Amino acid sequence: MTPIIDKVKNQTVKKTLTIPKWLNDEAEKHSVNFSNLLQIAIKKYLNIQEN
Repeated sequence: MTPIIDKVKNQTVKKTLTIPKWLNDEAEKHSVNFSNLLQIAIKKYLNIQEN
């Protein structure tokens, strides 16, 4: 792909996440990176494998 298409495909988008407070509290105690974890979980759910 051209560099421009690669850049657009990898552009980030902002999403709003709603989770229970107790889960948020536990995740923050463990310094969970919500964005990274969500990306990993979605890729696993969709059976997308990294190159």
